[in-house]
Amino acid sequence: MCKLFLLILFHTLCESLKVTRKINCLTRYSFSYCVKEYREVCPKHEHFELLDWELNLPLERRIRYEEMASSGLNGLYRPRSALARAMYEKHRNDRYLQEFDQNEWYQVDKSKLSPELQEKFVQLHPDKETQEFLSTSIDKSSWVWTQLWYILAKSFLRHFWTTTDINGWLGRGSMFVLSSAQTKTLLSRARAGRSGIDKQSTLVDIGAGDGEVSRRYADLFGTKYATEISASMRKVLSGKGFTVLDVEDWWKGQKFSCVCMMNLVDRCMRPRTMLQQAREALTPDGLLLLALVLPYKAYVEATSDHKPEERLPITGITFEEQVSSFVEFMRGLGWEIASWSRVPYLCEGDFAQAYYWLDDSIYVFRPIES
Repeated sequence: MCKLFLLILFHTLCESLKVTRKINCLTRYSFSYCVKEYREVCPKHEHFELLDWELNLPLERRIRYEEMASSGLNGLYRPRSALARAMYEKHRNDRYLQEFDQNEWYQVDKSKLSPELQEKFVQLHPDKETQEFLSTSIDKSSWVWTQLWYILAKSFLRHFWTTTDINGWLGRGSMFVLSSAQTKTLLSRARAGRSGIDKQSTLVDIGAGDGEVSRRYADLFGTKYATEISASMRKVLSGKGFTVLDVEDWWKGQKFSCVCMMNLVDRCMRPRTMLQQAREALTPDGLLLLALVLPYKAYVEATSDHKPEERLPITGITFEEQVSSFVEFMRGLGWEIASWSRVPYLCEGDFAQAYYWLDDSIYVFRPIES
């Protein structure tokens, strides 16, 4: 059996090296293949896409980059090998990321919001913990042989495991939404006039993935629980100090100070049901901490058609319109908005780019007293 495994692995490696399709797609921006590849970076989200940043550049800069690519860097260097081209393209992407104004991640147009949403909005900024995550992602993306190992290992393992299981086993694709300080700010605003967080409080992170998102603020609570479908991710969660609960019965027989659903309701089969379960599981003064990528795009990894049984009725085109629609939907389910903000949903990068992001809306809800 061991010999058979080694033979299969050797065959996979040979095919990958022979075709070099993955490396060439990274270096030549074969988008039809790259987007499919990059969508598998994030354990929860299947739509982290390669940033087509050149399309957003002024015309004169696009022309300059095209001239550099065709005639050589500043007329002196023209990468020829696949690896050299990959490093060259990565350098260009990383240079764009360095010039990008990260404050744009946190901005909203308040003129398009209702008075209530304007009042409850909390302006956040890229803080020290956010910068540390980005710096770590930049360092990891430069580990050439590690990134090549990820590509080759995934080529083999994808025949047996889901993307979530692969990422859990490889320890790749960690994500970031909120820092500890940002979470404190949101919860403090939501708890105005109420008691703050203490060491007697309990947190449960539903669909926690590898626990990296909630790990950054879970220590604000005395006890931390989690649920996760992926077996490999459950092992990771246990190693990070989470008590892993049953996916189906987590909300029965126990009350929590905070239920956390970070980028889950657009990735689960029955989001309405889970939101109702969260309401049942909260203490009288408990809060729901929820993140949702906008524009809304439902995707369920576990089903063949990737469609949920319960789809959220979110309407609108702009970020602000969809926020308003979602908050109104939550009100119909018995949830009141306590505070909210806009943040980036960050994900560690790969061989082509240091990190990726999506526009994330982050909310703190409390149950409407009946």
